[in-house]
Amino acid sequence: MSDSAATVWFLDTSSLLSMALDEEIEAAILDEIGADRVVIIDIVHDELTHRAGIPETAGLAKKTLDRIRPHWTVMDTRRYVSLEEVQLAQEDVADGRTLTDDMQHWAESTIIALARRSASASFTSVKMLLSEDYDARRVACNVPNTRGVSIHALLYERVQHNRMTAAAAAALGAILQAAGRGPAVTASDFADPTRRGLGRVARP
Repeated sequence: MSDSAATVWFLDTSSLLSMALDEEIEAAILDEIGADRVVIIDIVHDELTHRAGIPETAGLAKKTLDRIRPHWTVMDTRRYVSLEEVQLAQEDVADGRTLTDDMQHWAESTIIALARRSASASFTSVKMLLSEDYDARRVACNVPNTRGVSIHALLYERVQHNRMTAAAAAALGAILQAAGRGPAVTASDFADPTRRGLGRVARP
């Protein structure tokens, strides 16, 4: 992997679907990303394409695919990490729990394997995993120069750094909750400097 960018964002399927729900959610995330490089791994792109062909999920999946920016990189991960490296990361994410299927956490585990490979090569670019998978974020945060963050945590940090109001963050949280893509949150949760109100979703 190239070390040419200071920060590289990896967006998983869940975060991309949530971004496609509402233009303001998308705008807040894109504002945080700024000019940083964005990578969509092949597994995420393939999953979205698969969902776009299923009637129950086609609408949001197609919308998500349409919103992938032309300058974002779609990465063929097979060039960079092995099956064994991904499986090892998957085991770390599962943390002893039985997987519901062989592909559970697979995209996130692939991103973690990529970050580990980058760290072993002494690349210093920061890898950001935007994911709603708590355990994937937990493992990612143990990789040098890598951080896992949820959408709610991203909104929380925007509030804490005065880049948006707590009320605005809560309004976006309500959209996510209504779509079944997030917990119930309040403006007080986003304003609380201890971060306790958001629970695990906000603590990678």
